[in-house]
Amino acid sequence: MRFHFTITITAIFLSATSSLARKCGNTQVPVELLEQAIRFNKQDVNRQTWGVGVSVQESTHESNRYNLPKTQAINLYMHNIYINQTAEGAYISEEDLQKQWRAMNDHYASTGISFVLKNITHTENKSWALAIRNGTTELKMKQSLRMGGYEDLNLYFRVLGRGFFGYCSFPGDYAPNSEGFWQDGCDILYTTYPDGPQTNYNEGKTATHETGHWLGLFHTFQGGCRGGDLIDDTPAEETATHGCPATKDTCRGDMWPGLDPIHNYMDYSYDSCMTEFTPGQAVRIYQSWDRYRNPQTRGPPTESQN
Repeated sequence: MRFHFTITITAIFLSATSSLARKCGNTQVPVELLEQAIRFNKQDVNRQTWGVGVSVQESTHESNRYNLPKTQAINLYMHNIYINQTAEGAYISEEDLQKQWRAMNDHYASTGISFVLKNITHTENKSWALAIRNGTTELKMKQSLRMGGYEDLNLYFRVLGRGFFGYCSFPGDYAPNSEGFWQDGCDILYTTYPDGPQTNYNEGKTATHETGHWLGLFHTFQGGCRGGDLIDDTPAEETATHGCPATKDTCRGDMWPGLDPIHNYMDYSYDSCMTEFTPGQAVRIYQSWDRYRNPQTRGPPTESQN
């Protein structure tokens, strides 16, 4: 039995660290959030105030209309759930988790978002480490480990099945102690932290990508050429990017200027290729934050806000 268990752990580790393509579990956006993103695009920006001062009514650039730069500090709780206290058993040291935290702050610096590390937990529990998405075991794990309020980010680093590198809850209207509240957060493949063993995806950008969903961002290729991610300054993209193909251009013609946004954190490129969020994505983060997660402003918008 011991011999069989060792083989199983080794097989999980080898599968997780092989040269796979990025796969995110956030392929379906909730209808309500899609509708809200459309409303965000239609807002009368001249009536909005972001941060100190008033909106710049004359500006044609969305980031200036919202008076960026704006800043927001977010409490971060990091959880490592492992099979046993070895690298093959999904254990991550506190030092490596701190590297992940610092990397996320670097990646989000241009948006004004920062993460305040509040706590790191380590839990040895095989069934939790291997729990399937949205199953009863995963829910029990998160009910036991989750910390903070709906405005606080919880990351769970563990083994993920079905080839997922990560998945995250989109923001929504959830009551305290509801299942949606307890499931809130991001599950991250344990091999993707900075300097980790995941080939081509070991700069910590999987957590950055998944956190983008938690903050209300969609994949850059979400709706293809005709739909897009409902953000004006991310070029249209028909398919997810693999690797770092410099001339990739899946949406051509006068309607779709620009090459595919292969350097965007919300694409599927290699970690080494991902370097940016756009100003429009930064605006969407703050729109989503104030609508769903800010304790002072969250809740359905009033008629004057539509």
